[in-house]
Amino acid sequence: MAVKEKKKTDTAEMREEDAANMMEQKTVENALKDEVISDSKGKSETAEEIVKLAYIGPTLPAGQLKSNRIFIGTETEIKKELQTVIEKYPLVEKMIVPANQMGEKKNKVRTAGNILHKYYTDLVSGIAGKAVKEE
Repeated sequence: MAVKEKKKTDTAEMREEDAANMMEQKTVENALKDEVISDSKGKSETAEEIVKLAYIGPTLPAGQLKSNRIFIGTETEIKKELQTVIEKYPLVEKMIVPANQMGEKKNKVRTAGNILHKYYTDLVSGIAGKAVKEE
């Protein structure tokens, strides 16, 4: 009989452990659900998405930024890296596009009447203007 009582105690302990595990699992599931809901409303401040962006503008003087350069990282990291270039040439920011749209956007740069074409030509003019001022 002592053996049967031990099994009952083990079973009772197992039920308590199962109940505790189920409660913990539900807590984790609720936390994940809350995280998904907050992500669907807007980007989470703590976890930014890694993106691939490409610069489709002209190559800038003194090797500051080359045409067709690909950036991989969060948008904040990329903009921080380009901060000095963007301060000097603000249109550079408008010439940074998602890498998967690079071909399509470069075609628009070559087509007159497109805003990307205007940004490109204005950037080229700005580069030439700064070169004249520096001389």
